[in-house]
Amino acid sequence: MTIIHYYRKTEPSHSLLPSIKEQLKSLGLTEDADKIGGVETESCFNLLLTKAMNEEETKRLEWLFAETFDKDNLRLEKSALPEDGILEFGPRMTFTSAFSSNATSIMTACNLPVERCEQSRRYRLESTGTISDKATDVIKAMLHDRMTEERYEKPITTFDSGAVAVPVQTIPIMTEGRAALEKVNEERGLGFDDFDLDYYTTLFKVRHDDTIDLTTCSILAMLIHSFL
Repeated sequence: MTIIHYYRKTEPSHSLLPSIKEQLKSLGLTEDADKIGGVETESCFNLLLTKAMNEEETKRLEWLFAETFDKDNLRLEKSALPEDGILEFGPRMTFTSAFSSNATSIMTACNLPVERCEQSRRYRLESTGTISDKATDVIKAMLHDRMTEERYEKPITTFDSGAVAVPVQTIPIMTEGRAALEKVNEERGLGFDDFDLDYYTTLFKVRHDDTIDLTTCSILAMLIHSFL
């Protein structure tokens, strides 16, 4: 399966440049802020195809992504921005975004062979000199959500993150009690405090002949998933 890229030039938010310069100046990076004269932006649609598209399918796909009043602004595998100094951010590879779910549903209804579609944002700073690494890190942090997004160092060729699922682990609470929870809490960084450790230890240590209602079962299921 192949990933193709459609690029579409966009207009940056009017507040983007002032916000960047203000943030840099507030951190004492005035020299870097003064070097930045503008910001160019672009969207990239990263599409994972299940097969090569024919001419009719390509026209249908481009009709979906092209701007109504600026159709020529959509480019296949050709960015409108110079390649130097590009900062590109998109969803993390480990999960499919809501945008992709909606977009692929629409494209499936249009009989297009697209399995996944993630939209990334591309930025290029117009500057009169080299911006320091510290200022670049500040700008990166402003331009994306580090929890749900990551930087694409180059156009992506796969959605495979390379992440390997952690094997299922049995926590011996019935035999070791609270100590077992304390150990996994430290290893996994779960952030349980003393109240949590006492509560979960008591909750899990249910005798096999006790009756467990549906609410307790639901809580147990959520707790088990939180360990995975």
